[in-house]
Amino acid sequence: MGDDFDEEQDGFGFEEYAMDDSLDAITRLERYHTSDFSLQRLVLVRELSDTAHDAGYGPTIQRMLPLLGNFVADSEPAVRQCFVEQLCPLAEFLISGGETGYQELINTFLPFTFELLVDKNVQVGISAVNTLIKLVVLVREEQVEPQLLSVVVTLSHDERAEDYRIVAAQLFNELAEKFGAERCKETVIKQVSTLATDSSFSVRKTVGSNIGNIMKVVGEEVACSQLLQIYMTLCTDDIWGVRKACVEHICEVSRAVSPTVRKQLADTFTKLADDSSRWVKVGAMQKLGEFIHTFPREDVPAKLLKLFAGMAPQRESESDFSEYCAFSFPAVVAAVGKERWSELEDAYVCLAKDVEWKVRRTLSYSLHEIGQVVGQDISEKILTQAFDLFLRDLDEVKVGCLTNVAAFMQCLGDSARDKHLRALAALPQETENWRLRELIAKNLGDIASQVSPKVCKELLEEPMIKLSEDQVADVRRAAHPSCAKLLKALHAGEQHEELLKWIQGLSGGSDTHFQRRQMYIEIAGYCIAEGCLEELFLGELEKMCEDRVPNVRLVLSQIITKVCKSEECPARALKIRQRLGEDTDKDVVAFSLG
Repeated sequence: MGDDFDEEQDGFGFEEYAMDDSLDAITRLERYHTSDFSLQRLVLVRELSDTAHDAGYGPTIQRMLPLLGNFVADSEPAVRQCFVEQLCPLAEFLISGGETGYQELINTFLPFTFELLVDKNVQVGISAVNTLIKLVVLVREEQVEPQLLSVVVTLSHDERAEDYRIVAAQLFNELAEKFGAERCKETVIKQVSTLATDSSFSVRKTVGSNIGNIMKVVGEEVACSQLLQIYMTLCTDDIWGVRKACVEHICEVSRAVSPTVRKQLADTFTKLADDSSRWVKVGAMQKLGEFIHTFPREDVPAKLLKLFAGMAPQRESESDFSEYCAFSFPAVVAAVGKERWSELEDAYVCLAKDVEWKVRRTLSYSLHEIGQVVGQDISEKILTQAFDLFLRDLDEVKVGCLTNVAAFMQCLGDSARDKHLRALAALPQETENWRLRELIAKNLGDIASQVSPKVCKELLEEPMIKLSEDQVADVRRAAHPSCAKLLKALHAGEQHEELLKWIQGLSGGSDTHFQRRQMYIEIAGYCIAEGCLEELFLGELEKMCEDRVPNVRLVLSQIITKVCKSEECPARALKIRQRLGEDTDKDVVAFSLG
């Protein structure tokens, strides 16, 4: 019984539902576009653009286009969604073929898209909006009003279902740039004003979240005098969902208005942050950092900074908004500058000790950004404390400060930098996490250029050598450019002999493993690029043209070709490349010609 069933299943779908692969693409479309099997229709729709290119301009116009209407009304949402996503590439193909193609955009593709905008399936509607935004780029200026604006206006007055008016509210905003400032002033503002008083809260909600782009297009004066009041009224709507939509898009509104009005928006924001609805409050607090950042080089109201600082955990208590606060901290500091750091310092200290490791990790990634704004004194007083904590934290937190540690070290004075460099230099030996060692290896070279040759010798040389010999290849590769930068820094203080001796030892004779000779070549290439002892390295590299291992010569060919592509290529490097071009190994030759 079971075997009989399996045999039936084995044959199901593969013969009965397979399409004839011997047919060309457009003939296959003609034969199967009304198939009862939805998967066949979906496959055909996904290939529409390719089918058009294969068939050519004429057959696409004559044979494909008459079939497309079937897909607009297809019973399967996945087919309709895929179809609307194919309309833009199809339109672009046809327009490239001439005026007839452009007329199909106007008479066929736009009507299809508008029909699918109000599809009963949400995902189809979303895809249709995205497609329309792409298609409008192709519409000529003289047809914007009759073919686009008039249709959206008609939708905005359609009483059959609120979905039509919701789509219209979204499109007025999405297409504002295409409509242009004058059409927006003459027509769009009036329509949006009507939609903002719609009996359906869903329509009003859509207006609240789709007004910022219109404000931007019409300009600051009109935005403040006509559109702002529409937005402000919606901010006090009886339905909490409308108020939440408004506060979630307050940053777009803020960027479109004058500095004076922006300060008035701060009053509106603080009311929404204390809304009777928890969801409106949450939406406001999630946007607070970004909202403050819309005040760059302006006087940020103190009540906003106080509200922001309050998002951090107070003393030992937790906060629901700690992660949002940590994420936005660099943007807020950039907006207010070091002069107002005192209003944020306690919040920063609390965040650095937050019980949630994700909060600490978020903060660890921005140490250097905050340090660049607040300057040396605050960096040394406050940020270094956070840096020390993060270096002793979970690996997930360590990664943040190690990713940009060289940039953070630049924010410190010499004494503080040397002090905190000790902990960093010791870390590779203390961790088994190779990704942390890789990050340190990447950064040590840039740190070397910030400190004295004496400090380089004392703190960086030994860890640099160990990282260059690390058992993990990714760590070694990250260390090679840093090794060259460290050698350059040491050479400037005539303290480079020990590191140079170690590098030279990698190349030494038949008793070294070929992988160490490859390491030598890579480090030498970076040293030449840094302009450090290039003649010494070029001399050794020239000898290695005769290395007995083809893979060594292969790496040499790769590195020397890169050297030769630099603006100040040494003549000796060209000579080495020429010799490699005559190598007995074809891969070596190929790379030398790259």
